[in-house]
Amino acid sequence: MPLRAQGWDATRQASGWAFQEVDGSLIFYDPAARSLRTWMKGSGLLASLPVILPESRKPAAAIPAATPTPTAAASDYDAAGALLYGLPRQQRPQGAPAKPPSKEVVESATVGEAVPERWVLDAYDRIWMACDHRLAVLGKNGKPETTLPLPALVEDMAIGRDGLFILYRTPKPYLEKRDLKTGAVLWTFGDKAQLKESAAQPLLVGLNRMALGTDGSVYLAEGASMAFTVLDPAKGPKEPGQTFFTCNDALPARAVLGRVGRGPLLPWPGRDVIFGVFAPSQVKSCGAPESKGLLLARFDLAKGTMEWLPTPLGEGHRLIGLLDAEAVFLAPGGGLAYAPIH
Repeated sequence: MPLRAQGWDATRQASGWAFQEVDGSLIFYDPAARSLRTWMKGSGLLASLPVILPESRKPAAAIPAATPTPTAAASDYDAAGALLYGLPRQQRPQGAPAKPPSKEVVESATVGEAVPERWVLDAYDRIWMACDHRLAVLGKNGKPETTLPLPALVEDMAIGRDGLFILYRTPKPYLEKRDLKTGAVLWTFGDKAQLKESAAQPLLVGLNRMALGTDGSVYLAEGASMAFTVLDPAKGPKEPGQTFFTCNDALPARAVLGRVGRGPLLPWPGRDVIFGVFAPSQVKSCGAPESKGLLLARFDLAKGTMEWLPTPLGEGHRLIGLLDAEAVFLAPGGGLAYAPIH
């Protein structure tokens, strides 16, 4: 009898980032097959699409003789101060000065395929993929239709009814809305001046996160705050609002992000609820219960309330999706883990 290879299984093989469709399916990138894998719990692998990514040439100057060792902020106080008064250089990649690359290293810099960082699908089944400081738009066949430059690393991407929203990894929130036909920037929110330094010296961790509400509104979480800045998807920076939440009838204090940074912020499909994720050490001052595992913050947008949901999952798990009764996490070594939600 002929031998057949076992199909790709997200529960064991998923890695990297994931995009969640409205039906609850998750789209992963499989680097071994250079394909996007659409997978759903209970149904398994639904589809595979080979994709062609832009080429990336690693410059010789970016290949140091020794890998720099990142240095974190000296204390939680320093980290909190960084969010208020700007990010100190201690939270950026630091290390001993590297020697100039050898001739052999220079000659070994070759053209390769860029590694995708984020991706979303629009209503026309086109793929918008951020990789190597570029925005690649891929057609239904997985082949590039156009490629546009990006000013810095991307933290979050979301697809709206009439545009693509990109939040960059910067000390303070900087957001773009782009046209779905041309990829042109329609409006921006935040200080553009921080992009240049953030591109040259990327942050080690994310400080700001974004999610879209059921009505298309953009919800921005800045730093350690438990409140959201709210942007109208059409008006953008005009008349931004803020929404606050109470936890046990009181406004929660700011978190202490420390060296971990702020975790993902995800909308619960079909519900006016957004979930965030925090390590226990980050939210001791926020009224969170004692927990050995990660804590989910359940933000009810309609009621203006916040609730803490402890999970059995340790630090290193990354929130990537929300099902009807479970939050989906990527395990540190690959594969999936789940935590109950309500």
